[in-house]
Amino acid sequence: ATLGAIVVGFVLYPVFAEARAGVLGDSAEALALRDLEEKKARLYTAIKDLDFEKDAGKVSSEDYESARRDYLAQTVDVMARIDGLAAEKTTPSEEAPAQKKAGTRACSVCGEANSENAKFCIGCGRVFELNCSRCGENLPERAKFCSECGHQVAS
Repeated sequence: ATLGAIVVGFVLYPVFAEARAGVLGDSAEALALRDLEEKKARLYTAIKDLDFEKDAGKVSSEDYESARRDYLAQTVDVMARIDGLAAEKTTPSEEAPAQKKAGTRACSVCGEANSENAKFCIGCGRVFELNCSRCGENLPERAKFCSECGHQVAS
């Protein structure tokens, strides 16, 4: 009976997933991402439970190592799929508003969003602020000449 219920649930899952997408207005990608996040949480719980059972002496070392390797491999696979879905979901048109938030600025080299007062890009390490080699004045990244002493800025 249990096996039959599992098979019926497995067969009907796509039908209910599509219905859930229609009711909630979620896309198939959003549902897949949510399902992967739930699977990742279940795997973390399973690893924690396995560690507890090993510490309690209920699982042999060989079984523990085998099961832990399997759980970790599944977790890595799920996380890679989550990263893949997240990368597909992000498009250049969606990145632009995130970079225009108050207090942030985009790097002109890699496009990474950085805080407004950052001196270096967190994505590529590019210098945002330059200092004049003659007088030490802080200059914007696009400066070709110092606004204080007129000295040419090294590129």
